[in-house]
Amino acid sequence: MQLYVHIELDEPLVLPINYNHIIQAVIYRTLSVMPDYTDFLHNRGYSSGHRQYKMFQFSQLKGKYRIKEKSIIFYSFIELEIRSPEPLLIQLLDGGFRYGGITFGQKNYKNISTKINDFTVEKEELIVKTVTPIVVYSTDSTTKYTVYYSPEDIEFYEEIQNNAYRKYQAYYGVEPDSYVEIEEAGDMTAKKLVTKYQGSYIEAWYGNFILSGKRKYLDFLYQTGLGSKNSQGFGMFNII
Repeated sequence: MQLYVHIELDEPLVLPINYNHIIQAVIYRTLSVMPDYTDFLHNRGYSSGHRQYKMFQFSQLKGKYRIKEKSIIFYSFIELEIRSPEPLLIQLLDGGFRYGGITFGQKNYKNISTKINDFTVEKEELIVKTVTPIVVYSTDSTTKYTVYYSPEDIEFYEEIQNNAYRKYQAYYGVEPDSYVEIEEAGDMTAKKLVTKYQGSYIEAWYGNFILSGKRKYLDFLYQTGLGSKNSQGFGMFNII
């Protein structure tokens, strides 16, 4: 499911350039009307082995803006999209935003409109364009050293496949009977983004990709995102 949020701003909204953690905090705060569910998502999540997944993703903020030093200033309005395969999460956010507003810093914004959509993927091959960049990495269990992969690395595609497999298993409790295949579309060169999330640097990639596999698995990825750190604002894509 998809939730579209439109917020009218009665004054400029100033956020740090790297604001993903603020959007994530807004989501958790809004879900806190159901404390047990929020605790489950925040502290445990859906598990596959030792890995945990939150099963939601969000876009970057859209609207009129300008960059000033290390801040981004939005004017007039902002728009946000949130996706999840979990209807409860989408419905809680929809009600929370409409009736409680959204708070950034000390300011609560009440002039909000929302729309829930239930778009589902109906094809077994997609050409997609990233809305938020894809993060793919591995961390050595002994040294804790993290390696980020690029679309030039075979590990980039292998890890996306494995991540999709584990996420599906974690949410539905059954193993997929096949993998989703992913390859870079030839009409666009991937673009690297280095960003910071709560003090840590992250390497991520924008690009166009071809996804192929069973419809239900492609639809699941549309709702949850590609790669890692989806609940931190990475891995969302649109179909082109």
